[in-house]
Amino acid sequence: MVYPAAFPAHSRDRVSLPSQFGMPHFDDIRLETPDKVVIRGYLIKRATDEETRHAPTLIYFHANAGNMGHRLPIAKLVYDKTGCNVFMLSYRGYGLSEGRPSEAGMRTDALTALEFIRSHPLTATTKLVAYGQSLGGAVAIDIVSGHEAEFSGLILENTFLSIPKMIPSVLPILKYVTFLSSEQWNSEQTIQQIENVPILFLSGLQDELVPPPHMRHLFELAARNQDDKNKRIVWKEFTQGTHNDTCLQPTYFDSVAAWWKEAIDKADPYVPTGRLGALEARDSVEKSDGENIYRVESASVGRSLSDTEKDLPGALSDTDDEPTPMQKKND
Repeated sequence: MVYPAAFPAHSRDRVSLPSQFGMPHFDDIRLETPDKVVIRGYLIKRATDEETRHAPTLIYFHANAGNMGHRLPIAKLVYDKTGCNVFMLSYRGYGLSEGRPSEAGMRTDALTALEFIRSHPLTATTKLVAYGQSLGGAVAIDIVSGHEAEFSGLILENTFLSIPKMIPSVLPILKYVTFLSSEQWNSEQTIQQIENVPILFLSGLQDELVPPPHMRHLFELAARNQDDKNKRIVWKEFTQGTHNDTCLQPTYFDSVAAWWKEAIDKADPYVPTGRLGALEARDSVEKSDGENIYRVESASVGRSLSDTEKDLPGALSDTDDEPTPMQKKND
C-alpha cells in the first residue's frame, strides 16, 4: 500500500478527533448502509443546538489517500470562516469504516450519509453544501446530480473528468493505479445534470496528478449547462497549487468564504423535499462516545446500490479479495 508522506500507513486504524483541532462539539457516528457495511463519520456542530439548526451544513468528501481525520485542519478553517456545521465521512475501506472501496459502494456511502443528515433533528432542515477534493469531487458531483433539490451549493477542488480520461496522465506510476480501469466516475457527464446548484471550482494549476484542463472543462460544462447569467458558477485558480497543497495557497479559504457569503448565506431557506430522511426521529447525541448506530433502510439508497453495482463494468464482487486502486495510488 502506498501513501504520500502526509498520510502514513496507520491511516486505516488511526483517525484524529475534531476536538484535537478546536472543534469540541461533535458526534462520532456509525452508519449502517443497506448492504450492511458500517461506515464512520463525524457530525461537527456549533456550540448550541439552536446555532446548529440555523447553520448551513458542509458534507465533506475527502480525496483518495488517508481518511477523514487527515482533513480536520481543512474542515476547521471552513467551519470558522463560514459558521457552518460539518459532516465528515470515511468511505468504506478508509479510516475505521468497514469494507472495501468501490465506485458503487462509495456512492451508497454518500447516499447513506445524506439520509443521516436529513434525518438528524439538528440538520434535517439546514442548507447543505457538498465539498469534494479530487476523488471526493467525483463523489460530490454524483450525489448532487442525483439529489439536486437537497443542496444549496457545491465546492470542487482538483477533480477529474473521469477515471479513464485521467489514466494517461499518471502513466509513469501506472503500477499503483492498474485497478483504476474498473472505476469510471464519469463527472464529465454527470455534472451536466446539475441545473440549479451554485458551484465553486478551486483549481491548482501545478496539479501533477489531475491535469488542470480537466477542472477547466468541468467548469465550462457547468457554466454552459446553467446558462450562468447570475454568476452561479465561479472559477478560482491558484498558480502555484499542486494536487495536494492547493488548499494551502494564499486566498484559498478567503475565496471559499467570499463565495459562501454570496451563494449560500443569501440562498433561500431549504425546503424539505420529503424524499430523504427516512430514519426514525432521534434526539441529538449528547456525548461523542462512538457507539451510536443509525440503520438506513431508505429505498432510494437501496436502489442506487443494486442498480449501480450491476451496471458497473468490472465492479468488484463480494468474493473479490483484491484491494481497489483507491487504496494503492497516491492522491
